[in-house]
Amino acid sequence: MKKLFFIITALLLAQSSLSAEGKMSAGLTVGYQYDTGNLTDKAGRDAEYGQNFSAGGVFKFDMGFIFFRSGCEYSYPAEKGEIASGYTGETVKSSLAFAEVPVYIGLNLPVRGYGFFYLGGGGLYIFAFGEIETDKKNDINEQLFGWGFLAGVESEIYNDASFIFEWEYMAAGSAPVASVSGVYNDYCADYSGSRFRFGVIYHFNRYQ
Repeated sequence: MKKLFFIITALLLAQSSLSAEGKMSAGLTVGYQYDTGNLTDKAGRDAEYGQNFSAGGVFKFDMGFIFFRSGCEYSYPAEKGEIASGYTGETVKSSLAFAEVPVYIGLNLPVRGYGFFYLGGGGLYIFAFGEIETDKKNDINEQLFGWGFLAGVESEIYNDASFIFEWEYMAAGSAPVASVSGVYNDYCADYSGSRFRFGVIYHFNRYQ
């Protein structure tokens, strides 16, 4: 049901956007996430935090003070997370990867002489991969639905291209994927957290 709602919402937003004046843009981004897996929220957190790098494509549609933002991005674990505290009863290692398809809508505010500042929220569809390692490896292969917030700055380089810098907070978690002694009887992979990205977009259609 959530998947159907997500798809219908995306189609309705796209249809309403295309019927109004606006600017269509697409491009490429790279990003970074610290503490992938949210180990800072775990009890007894003598931990090494996971770090992910990401790359993907972005689609943005502006119509006046409203923007619509989607795309697809893959996030890869450059460094595994690990909880080594005795509170857990054993060591827990995490290596989380995911592909994210967001649908955001919000306000697009012009900044004179600079570009645009945009702020919005929406839903995310996530293909979650990776593993949680305790006394054995527990593979993750799930499809998740989450929500998030997005804030960004768009600054024109030329008439047809712009730099973008974005901060995103997303919230999504898996079902229990590992049984761990101590305080983590059911360990869930947490894909929530803040992410930062920058990139270049090309304005391939401006019209009234």
